[in-house]
Formats: sequence, structure tokens, C-alpha cells
Amino acid sequence: MAFAERRRDMFAAFLRRQAQRAGIWLSKQLSWPWPLLTAVALVLVLAERYSRQYGRNVVDDAMTSMQYAKQLALGNGLVFNIGERVEGYTNFAWVVLMAPIYWLSTRLGFDFVVAVVHLTELTAVGVVFLVFWISRKWHGANSLPTWLALGVLVADNSFTVWAILGLEVHLLALFMLLAIAALVHDGRLRWLTVGLALLGAHLTRPDAGLFCGVLLGNELLEAWLELRRGDRTAARRRSAEALLAGGVWVASYGAYFFWRYRYFGDLMPNTYYLKLGGHIDAWGRGLRYLSSFLRVRYYFPLLALLALFSLRRPVVRGVLSYNALHALYVVYVGGDFFSGHRFFVPELPQLALLIAVGVADAATRLRRSSAFAKLEAAGVHASSLRLMAVAAFAVLLAAAYRRGLNEGPLAEEVRAWGGDLTRQTKLFRWLRDNKLPGASVANTLIGHTGFYSEARVIDVCGVIDRFIAHSEVKNFGKGKAGHEKLASSEYILAKQPTYVALGAISQDLWRRGYYLRADVPEDTFEGIWEKDQLPTTGTFLADTRVSFDGARPIGWVASGNAFENWPTRGHHRGQGDIVGSSGRFVNSYHPTLHDAATGSLTSPPFDLRGDLLLFRIAGGNEPDKLRVELLVDSVRVYTTTGRQGDHMSRRAWDISTLRGKQATLRIVDDSTAKWGYLAVDELVQWQRGAVAAGQ
Repeated sequence: MAFAERRRDMFAAFLRRQAQRAGIWLSKQLSWPWPLLTAVALVLVLAERYSRQYGRNVVDDAMTSMQYAKQLALGNGLVFNIGERVEGYTNFAWVVLMAPIYWLSTRLGFDFVVAVVHLTELTAVGVVFLVFWISRKWHGANSLPTWLALGVLVADNSFTVWAILGLEVHLLALFMLLAIAALVHDGRLRWLTVGLALLGAHLTRPDAGLFCGVLLGNELLEAWLELRRGDRTAARRRSAEALLAGGVWVASYGAYFFWRYRYFGDLMPNTYYLKLGGHIDAWGRGLRYLSSFLRVRYYFPLLALLALFSLRRPVVRGVLSYNALHALYVVYVGGDFFSGHRFFVPELPQLALLIAVGVADAATRLRRSSAFAKLEAAGVHASSLRLMAVAAFAVLLAAAYRRGLNEGPLAEEVRAWGGDLTRQTKLFRWLRDNKLPGASVANTLIGHTGFYSEARVIDVCGVIDRFIAHSEVKNFGKGKAGHEKLASSEYILAKQPTYVALGAISQDLWRRGYYLRADVPEDTFEGIWEKDQLPTTGTFLADTRVSFDGARPIGWVASGNAFENWPTRGHHRGQGDIVGSSGRFVNSYHPTLHDAATGSLTSPPFDLRGDLLLFRIAGGNEPDKLRVELLVDSVRVYTTTGRQGDHMSRRAWDISTLRGKQATLRIVDDSTAKWGYLAVDELVQWQRGAVAAGQ
């Protein structure tokens, strides 16, 4: 029995020695520069990976800022649409920073948007460096808190994903950390560095004024406390530096504010009136936003509370106070609609620093406590405790990373919307090359629309529209953040847009003088509404019109079961809503057989008298099995198919060279696959020039 006990004690002692050795080895490995190098590598690798998944796109708000930067670089001023001075951005410093990059991209031929993505990635690296530097300044050779701060920051996918979405989020974080670093460093001309950093933060986002005020207020509070402690020299120095820094910030920002007021004519950016102007009650929405942040990223605020043990550090007290007040501000404004808690992302590096300093000071208190002495007496050494802390830390980071794979901006923005933004980009690049002279486009995604199409944008959401932004809405603060003041269709159509993007106005624009243009790239959308120019350049020959609204047209012959019930009014059960029809129309989708029905519908011979033959079509995209074809002398002259959608786009066949001949139109459905149907409406011929005789 005694031998067994001795063997067990020897084994336990062996394990303790090995744990102690492992802890000592780990302590050496955790020294500089591994935390910084590891964090930088992870940020760059993850950001590049996410950017590729996102198709090298950026969010539309970023594209809006890029449009302002583009116009500035081209010499058109800080405008979105040329000649319209509306402040539709809230990130002046970011816009100004991007403008020379756009100018260089036009000279050197690189992709401006990709360059901005790389810039945001490098800005995130700068944030990581400052977190490392400040943490090392606080903790000296003890690098475990530094590993903790950087690890928590990089493992959270909001920090890394927002590093590729193109907005000013990380630039704001960088300026804030520069101000904190200047206060921590306590070097010469600290007041100037602090003042310029605060100015940069405030120019990056107007709400950063809260950070500036709290940080300087905390410095004045510390000066008063030093005075109470009898250190008059330190109190005078700190208060003088705070006032000088405040002078740099206030005077410089005041000059900027005077200029922007003269330039734009409003006290606040247009987005302020859009999101907060008027009587707003967004507390409920804001509380849900905050609770979502606490639920998903609980480890940030929970561990940051350990910094309450570090309130003797002036900067820690200021950062804690700011983050508490900022959370209250976010609740008041009702949060944000973007995933990943964008409004809190610039504060994540600060919370990471609070976590590090809180853990470090808590560990110091533990080492000085009687409980630690008892642990050492029991054979549990500091190195063993450190090893256990590292293990717990690794588990926390792994859990945070895994959670971010399924919840947050990676899943809800990158994977969900990357493909859509790629299609938007391709569509509006196409429109740039195919639009009518002097064209305008009504849309909600104004950034992509304006930047790529180079057309004047009519904004449905009011970001660059003063009237919408200053309008009053009921239950303001209860809807989707930033999307409560939407323009009515009458307001938008009164501006006579040349084009209207699908979904921008929730009604069928066929009846408002628009047609759905079908020659857009196939891997974009079903089309784009275009103001019909044909009524102003020619005549629709009324006696050639076949509308299907009354009784079945005479002479049309149906075969198979796809056209048993033609013409139809509205869509059948299981079929999407057919947009663009005018009353009854031909529909090969069967009430019971659905896509499986097949057949054909053939018109009687008719004379070709005009220059164009027009009709509208929706349905599947199978050129061989789903087609509308024009036969002249039994020879197929034209054929077309659907665009895999329920929107009726217009087709126009040039029949000017066939004028005087007879033709037959045939609608064929030989498909039984999904989307195996065609819907066709209103055939009519059009003739250029004056009204035809008898019309």
C-alpha cells in the first residue's frame, strides 16, 4: 500500500515538474514579437479569404463614399451627383483619403475598389499594431495579456470581416487608439499628438465627438485628482496638456465645420436627418441591438468588466467611461441594420485592451493573495497556473471563431449578399456602356448604381435626397434602422427617371410608361425598367395589336396540354406573380401539371407592316425547348426564350426588311423541368416617324 502511494506521489510530482517546465517554455515563446506577427498574419489571411468569398465587393454604403471620393478626384467637388451638394456621407476623412487613390487608379490602371479593400486591411493591421504597442506599454515583459488582447480581437469575425467591407470602421478605431497611445506614452508634445488623433477620429465620424469629449474630460478629472493628492506640478501639466489638445481638436474641427456648413448648407449631414431627424423613439430597437451584441459577443464586455479593478489607471477609466456612454448612445439611435454590430466594431480594440489590463491586474491581485500562497504550498506553481490560463484562453478563442462562422457578418453579409453585389456591379457596368444620353437611375443601392453606371441617381432611400431625409414618418424608430424614410413611387416617378432598378419601386411599371429591358447580362437580374422612348419616335400600329384581354384571338391554334386554359388572368397556384402583364396573357404553366405541361400555340398568318415587332415574355431560359419564334415562309427568322424569372421583359424584333411579307408567330413549350413555362403578352408592330394613315 505504501509502495503504491509513493509511486502515485512520484507520478504526481513528475506531472507537476513537466507542467512547470511547459509553463516556463510557454512563457519564453509568448515573448515579443510573436503576438504581433501572429495577429497580423491571421488578420491578413482571414481578411483576404473573406474578401474572395465576398467577390471583392464592398457594402453599398462604402460604394456611396467611394462615389463622393471619385467625384472629388475628378474635380467635381464633394458631390454624389454632379451639381447636387448633398452630404450623403458621414466619413469625411475616409472620403478624402480615398480620393487620391481613385486618381492614381485612373493613371496606373489598377482596380480602385480592390485597392480600398487592401487599404482597409492595412488599416486593420495598424489597429492590431497599436493594440500590441499599448498592451506592451502597460504590461511590460508579461506578454500573456497581449496575446489575450490580440487573440480575442482577431478571433472575432466582426473585426476581420469589417476589415474588407470598405467603410471607415477601422480608420476610426485607428485614430481612437492613436489618441490612447499618445496618452499612454507620455512623451513630448503629447498634447499635439492627442489633439490631432482626436481630430482625425471626429473627421472620420461625427459621433466620435463623444470619444473626444470623454477622453479629454477624463484627463481634466485626473488633473483634479492629482491636485487633491497634492501633486500640483502634475496637475498643472495634465490640465494644460488636456486644454491644449482640446484646443487643437476644437479649433481645427470648428474650421472644418464652418467650411462644410458653407458648402452643404446644413448643420448636420443629410444622413443625420434621415436616421434621427424628427421625433424618434428608437429605444426598443436599440436595446434589441445591444442585447444582440451582448448575446453574440458576450466575451468582450464580460471580460472587459475586469478592468474595473484597474480604475487607478487614468486611461483605463476614460476608455471604460466612453464605452459605457457609447453603448447608451447606440441604444438611443436604435442601432444599425448591418450584421456584425458595426456600431461597436471600432470599440472592439478598446475592449480587447480593457480585457488585457483587467486580466493582468486581476492576476497581480491573485499572486498577492493568501489563496495563491496556499496554491504554491500545495505544489501548484505560477507556471502551471499560466498554462491552465492559456488552455482556457485557447478554448475561448476557438469558441469565438467557431461561433463567427455561422453567426455574424461572415454568414449574414459575406455569404448572403456577395453574389447579389457581384450581379449589381455587373449590371451597372453594363448600363454605363448601354445607357441613354443624360440618363438617370432610380434605385435603393445608390452607391453601386452611381459609381458603376455613371448616371445621375435618384435615391429611393433618401441618403442623397434632402426632401426625403427631412420628411416626417409615423412610428419613427420602430422600423428598419436607416430605412424608415422611403420615397413614394409618385415622388420618384415625378422625377422621370430613365431607368428604375427592379425592386426600387414595388409596383408594375409597365402601366407607367416603362418596359423591362431584357438585354442585360444573363447572370445579373431579370432586367431593368427603362422609360419607353418609342412613343416619342414613332407609332404603335393599333390594328396589329394582339392583347389577349378579350376573347381568344381568331385563328390561333393550340396543341398539347400547356395551352388548355389560355389566355389566363394572373398566375396559377405554385407560380410566381407575373409582373408586366396587362390583363390576360398566354401562360403555358398548367393549373395542375405546373411545369410539366407541354405544347405549342400558333398564330394565324399576319402581315408585317412596321419596323419592329414587340411583345413581352417571362418564364424559363431554355432556348431549344422554351421559345417564341417568328416564321416567314416556314423559315424561322427570330427566336427568343425567357430569363428564368416571372418579370415580363420586352422583346423587339427588327422586321423592317421583311415588310410586306406574311409571318406566323409560334409559342413552344417542350420543357418539363423547373421553370418549364413561358408567359407572353401583347404583340404589336411599331413604325418609325409620323402617325400612320388611319391611326
